[in-house]
Amino acid sequence: MKSYPRIQYFNQGLFGEYIYAFSKLDGSNIRAEWNPKRGWYKFGTRNNMIDERDSQFGEAVTLFLNKYGDSLPKVFRTNRSYKRIESFVVFAEYVGEQSFAGRHYDGDPKDIILFDVDQYKHGFVTPKNFVEDFGHLHIPDVIYQGPYTMDFVQSIRNNEYNLKEGVIVKGVIKTKNQKDEVWMVKVKTSEWLQRVKSLHGERALLEELNNDRRLLNEY
Repeated sequence: MKSYPRIQYFNQGLFGEYIYAFSKLDGSNIRAEWNPKRGWYKFGTRNNMIDERDSQFGEAVTLFLNKYGDSLPKVFRTNRSYKRIESFVVFAEYVGEQSFAGRHYDGDPKDIILFDVDQYKHGFVTPKNFVEDFGHLHIPDVIYQGPYTMDFVQSIRNNEYNLKEGVIVKGVIKTKNQKDEVWMVKVKTSEWLQRVKSLHGERALLEELNNDRRLLNEY
């Protein structure tokens, strides 16, 4: 089953391109695979396979099936864009009110929120289509639409939108075959990154910065 790609830091983005910026949820990445014959038949975290019996993430599977188990296949079966796709891997964030940097706490009520859909042999659904086709199912808030600029990046770092963690920026480029390909970068608030450093140390902060040591002196 496909894993979610590692998202590059904001300085790797295509400045000047039109983007959608989605609120970045502070939780754990959960993936699920579906096809018309087998239904939902695989589940995993970013790196491991799980099921409802998993001691740490079994609840995430149950929450996902209760929330999206019927509604996502309805879109796949009825929307013309997806009827011929052989299978899908969807990605959702397992998150609680107190979750921080992928860590969760007992007794904290959890939710799961869909944030991306990958089509077998066709790649990720474009951000525009994701909003239009799946927005009614509960997805992260769209914080901004427009050109990708350093002014926008700085507004996120300064947390002018009152975000918990930051945003995932998504844009589209054309491949040599004139197909749409989604690119992504992340922008975190300075407040969130400083908290990571304070609680978990410089090594954890460096991981958030894609191991780019040149950026450490900012925090």
